[in-house]
Amino acid sequence: MKASERKIKDLFSEPNTFFSIPVYQRDYNWQEKQCKQLFKDILTAGENKEISSHFIGSIVYIHEGVYEIGEKEFSVIDGQQRMITITLLFIALYHKLKENNSKEADKIYELYLINKFSEKEVNLKLVPPEENLNILIKVLENKFDELENYRDRNLVKNYSYFKKELTKFSDSEIQNIIVGIDKLIYVNIALENGKDDPQRIFESLNSTGLDLSQGDLIRNYILMDLDRKEQNRIYKNFWIPIENNCKISDGNEVKNYVSDFIRDYLTLKRGEIPVKAKVFEEFKMFYDNPDDLKLEELKNYSVKYSHIIKPYLEEDEDIREELKNLKTLDQVVINPFLIGILKDYKEDKLDRKDLLNILKLLQSYIWRRFITEKPSNLLSKLFQGMYLKISKKENYYTATEEILLAQEFPTNEELKESLKTKNVYKNKERLKYVFRKIENYNHNELIDFDNDKITIEHIFPQRPSKTWKELYTDEELEEMKALKNTISNLTLTGSNVKLGNKTFLYKRDQKIHGYRDSKLYLNSYLGKLERWDLQTMKDRFEILFNDIIKIWKRPENTQKNLRYFE
Repeated sequence: MKASERKIKDLFSEPNTFFSIPVYQRDYNWQEKQCKQLFKDILTAGENKEISSHFIGSIVYIHEGVYEIGEKEFSVIDGQQRMITITLLFIALYHKLKENNSKEADKIYELYLINKFSEKEVNLKLVPPEENLNILIKVLENKFDELENYRDRNLVKNYSYFKKELTKFSDSEIQNIIVGIDKLIYVNIALENGKDDPQRIFESLNSTGLDLSQGDLIRNYILMDLDRKEQNRIYKNFWIPIENNCKISDGNEVKNYVSDFIRDYLTLKRGEIPVKAKVFEEFKMFYDNPDDLKLEELKNYSVKYSHIIKPYLEEDEDIREELKNLKTLDQVVINPFLIGILKDYKEDKLDRKDLLNILKLLQSYIWRRFITEKPSNLLSKLFQGMYLKISKKENYYTATEEILLAQEFPTNEELKESLKTKNVYKNKERLKYVFRKIENYNHNELIDFDNDKITIEHIFPQRPSKTWKELYTDEELEEMKALKNTISNLTLTGSNVKLGNKTFLYKRDQKIHGYRDSKLYLNSYLGKLERWDLQTMKDRFEILFNDIIKIWKRPENTQKNLRYFE
């Protein structure tokens, strides 16, 4: 291993040299925040003559060999985030200077972006794995019409950030940025093939503060020691599908749950939950020398996991709805159990009716415990080995029911007492779930709850006007205020703005959006009332609760188990 201090521009300008990002490396995950800081540092260094250099960390690579055409390949072990980001900045500078017909554009292109005389099909200096390589090429070639499906990728977003920033600078100011890049220095760590152990160094970098996830380390463990051809095969056939199954696109951000999935997978297989920071170590012990059969199994389980975190992938409409409901309840400790029963359902070991009954039973159990504020720490211990127990039984549903009933499954009486005074408004997602279930229970005309116009409405307002206050004694008013966020005082409306803190009679009689004309079942009782007070609130609670104990049933007799969620 050789270490030295170098300018980053000298690394990029090495002739007949390209740097490949191995497939075992984590994906490019720098966001605008990191790009903004780097750009600021570059600009400051370029504008300030007293700053002679700016340190950006270390770059670790290993020499993979020399080809017949004389080109050298280096595999980047650490530093890809900075190298890709600087490449994106070089591309943005190239495009900006090209627009201005500057000769500097060709210099940047030929020195820092490509190997001009390369005979290889791809002549980029920096070569990320397949999908990112395709994106990078299209960015360099300015083919943004072909990147529509990749708008949420960091490569595209970060290039766009640099491009936008550069529009703010004149040609002379652009030179300051180029000077700033010239001042960037790094510690160059070149490993010797056959002498240095890349995997050991990779893991040690993580232990000294590099922000690598457990999933990153596992990918490295599976792929690093293989030859390039085998790396690419395993990566393409197994790891990419696993990662895609564990990704969620959340607006402009893509979240990766590979580490969580593998933790849940290990829990399912072993019956014990690994410590989050020890998932990689546990995986190595459990999964010694991964082969195609083991990886195929891992991939298949990741498909089931994808249906849990992305319920819309499930083809069966009823199962999809119940998985969506469970996701709303946000108890990820049940995921190992869910992975197991979904696998068995797909393998015809569990029939559809029993699966649906189990999914509904889980909702009852989790929601009742949430309302009654039962300690949540029990759930982790309960569900970690639950699949291993029920999978040995002839009837999955009966076994599940028996286990849950033995573990503090709140009774109707407990639920009623807690729900009367429970502030359900503070968790709006769960409240919408409850109202969705009540509204669509035994009704032919189902309500589309994806409609943004349907919102939660306080019957007695959050900020009652003088007119409201005059309706009650001081004692009654205080009690109304105490109960304002309970289920009995909440409903749904198509126009919360129009109702607001208006009087009850106005809310009842308002055309189109009022309770009397409402098509919602939740408002049918309200439309018949002349006033809203403690008594009518209590009466409404009883009506709602009568439905609630039918929807979120508690099985009392295990001999009648299949009657409960038919």
